[in-house]
Amino acid sequence: MKPTSLDPRAEASEPIGPAPIGALGSLSVRSEGRPLELGPPRQRAVLALLLIGAGGVVSVDSIISRIWGDAPPATANATLQSYVSRLRKLLAACLLPDGSRPQLHYQQPGYALVIDPEHVDVHRFEGAVRTGSRLAQKGSADEAHAVLGAALDTWVGAPYEELSAYDFAVQEAARLEQLRLSAVESWAQCALRLGREENVLHPLAIEAKRNPLRERLTGLYMHAQYRLGRQADALRTYEETRQALAEEIGADPGRELAALHAAILRQDCALERAPELADRGTRDEARCGPAPAFEGPPHPMTAAGSGRITIRAPRLHTAHDLDAGSPRRADGAPPVFVGRDEELRALVDSAKGAFHTSGRVAFLVGEAGIGKTRLVSELARTVTESAHTVWASCSESEDKPDYWPWTTLLRRLTALWPDRVCRLPDWVRHSLAHLLPEMCSDICEPPRHGTSARPVSAPLSRDARFTLHDAVCQALLRTVREPTVLVVEDVDRADAPSLALLRLFVEQLRNAPALLVVTTRTFQLAHDAELRRAAAVILQSLDARRILLEPLDLAATGTLAARTLGESPEPRLLERLHRRTAGNPFFLGYLLHAGQQGLAVDPDAAIPHELAGVVLERLSGLPPGIRRVLELCAAMEDGCERDAVEAMLRHEGIPPDALPMALHGGLLTPEPVGADRLRFVHPLVREAVLHALESRRTASPAGAA
Repeated sequence: MKPTSLDPRAEASEPIGPAPIGALGSLSVRSEGRPLELGPPRQRAVLALLLIGAGGVVSVDSIISRIWGDAPPATANATLQSYVSRLRKLLAACLLPDGSRPQLHYQQPGYALVIDPEHVDVHRFEGAVRTGSRLAQKGSADEAHAVLGAALDTWVGAPYEELSAYDFAVQEAARLEQLRLSAVESWAQCALRLGREENVLHPLAIEAKRNPLRERLTGLYMHAQYRLGRQADALRTYEETRQALAEEIGADPGRELAALHAAILRQDCALERAPELADRGTRDEARCGPAPAFEGPPHPMTAAGSGRITIRAPRLHTAHDLDAGSPRRADGAPPVFVGRDEELRALVDSAKGAFHTSGRVAFLVGEAGIGKTRLVSELARTVTESAHTVWASCSESEDKPDYWPWTTLLRRLTALWPDRVCRLPDWVRHSLAHLLPEMCSDICEPPRHGTSARPVSAPLSRDARFTLHDAVCQALLRTVREPTVLVVEDVDRADAPSLALLRLFVEQLRNAPALLVVTTRTFQLAHDAELRRAAAVILQSLDARRILLEPLDLAATGTLAARTLGESPEPRLLERLHRRTAGNPFFLGYLLHAGQQGLAVDPDAAIPHELAGVVLERLSGLPPGIRRVLELCAAMEDGCERDAVEAMLRHEGIPPDALPMALHGGLLTPEPVGADRLRFVHPLVREAVLHALESRRTASPAGAA
């Protein structure tokens, strides 16, 4: 009988195929191979909490405190109930490979998610690591090596990476990363017992470079170097580790690593392969095949003696890939990344320059849904073996505290390099206490699970504000000492203090091996003066690059549709889809997935209710005058006449600049035949606005009559 909870004593099964529920990388739920829409960020965060606590009860109080912090709004309970109701319907639609469906129940004092662990990738990973560790302890090195290697091969991205704004997700990701490193160490130790040093040398080089204070990892790397006849390299690795320990924590290497160093110096025969392994090493390699976790494209390594980091060229996808057999993700779905080859090359070039010379900035601009996050994710995958990627996003929540994206970055960097943060100057740590109260502790410890320190709300004086900004910059510059991509998404939603801090940080970035990627929506950049000032500073900085994401052309739309549907659509169908979505990948993807689920098979069918809600939510942040412009234009069946719209705006007392702002912001555009008539850039936006108008009319007493 399969386990129905996440009891650590449960034996790991041998599932076939990718897990239908994924938290490694982006959170995802798939039913019979199709992705399901998970809803807004907070709803996704609730799902993540339930996945982490699957098999047990997660209390309502715990969920609210971890999602909303220490001062939740009065509506938090009702909102949570709404999220759970939607998640229950979502999970009920998820048919798992064994024919079951996830169950989400209310059980005092909270909610319980019941699901077989083999259906969740992070729990499957944990189970496989436990099994491999038990096999290694029993002396079954060959079996343990295979099981651990297969487990590591499923690690396709950092866990819960899209939820970096939440403490619980950052802490869970840090815990799983430590588990992964332990699995790497056990896997490598088994490989050394089996005489397979060649398989582990390059992976250990990468991991040891990323984790210089992890002595067991360094020792395994030194041992592999020594066995392959690289005694000098092994001694050099020890010296680099000794210096890192002295600089970071003021300590010498532990006894085990020091003993290994001494054994290498005297060329102790105990470090060599066992005679029987030396004889059978070649046969084992042919029988067992290469280590599954780390084989594949060559790993980017530091070129010998050059100190330069190599980033592999990005894998660029073309329409030909569909026929040639394009590479597929671990979840079995094709890599839906099209039409952005030049933009990706530009980002990779900026990353190379940042890592090899001085820090740089990339400024990504595009309309909502155009694929900014998708492009940055592809960059992260391209540099993942040579650099860290740290994400932060400017929350759209009205009650978000000032400096929220910087608070997120600092917390994520603390999880990555806690020792470096502990060694920051006292004045920096005390200044950062305004954002992270735990920083002012005399004993620097990682925040306890479940805590959610909230920033001090008292206004700062001008001098105190600059000191805080300087402290954040110093913390980032002193912590990021190796190639890193820092991502700040949606700065159009940032508060004014965060933008001021961004301007200061950009001016100092050249002192760090980091690429800062900033994303914003086109409309807000056109009309937000504070954001334009920040953009001006960014674009005037050293080697800054502005990347504008245009709509997909017809060919890229066809490729995206073919990869989503599994076959190329008919040319006339494709043209209608492209015209209706105006090349917006989000709109296109939503219509295609809705069609797969039977919601809108016909591209000319009415806009799906769920998509209309998403579009309207994105329009909700616009000024009231611009929203009224969109309503007036949407209601004109024969097209928008500019003079008529302007007359109605004057009649309603709306400022005359509302219409030019809608045009300049990319919501409306003149008809090709003349500027006296206007049309929506995206037909789906008009449909969503009309949908809202009709809903209001139906709900009103007059409409009811």
